[in-house]
Amino acid sequence: MDERSSTGVRGSPSTADAIKPQSSALDVLIVEDDALLRARLEALVESAGYGVVGVGSAGEAREALSALFFPMIIVDRMLGDGDGITLCSELRQRSTDGHVYIMLLTALDSPVDVAAGLSAGADAYLSKRASDAELLEQLRSAWKVIKMPTK
Repeated sequence: MDERSSTGVRGSPSTADAIKPQSSALDVLIVEDDALLRARLEALVESAGYGVVGVGSAGEAREALSALFFPMIIVDRMLGDGDGITLCSELRQRSTDGHVYIMLLTALDSPVDVAAGLSAGADAYLSKRASDAELLEQLRSAWKVIKMPTK
């Protein structure tokens, strides 16, 4: 794993080039405050051929999103500086060049929690107990949705 700056984003957080992965045209933003889990998710998603940027807070996610467009975002529900549902709602209110597929990945997986996440605008709500195969299949499904033509 490469070194991270204090913002959790590769290289200098002040330039979009430092944030943008070089390996893939498809970028996934992972917002997870647990550094070990974030690194594991980054490795899993990268191993499937996706370009990945990982950040550790809602604030860092906002910074990355101001620099780049991410067609896919995986957000933890419980972040140190806020609720992933609030971040999801904010993302849905932004104007973007295309559909952003938002997946909430969280330990809070009661029916009430799932409903709250979907009501906030998440496209998918996945338990952290899900297998790697389930997560990767959700990403493949997300890519199909993103690539659907719009009228």
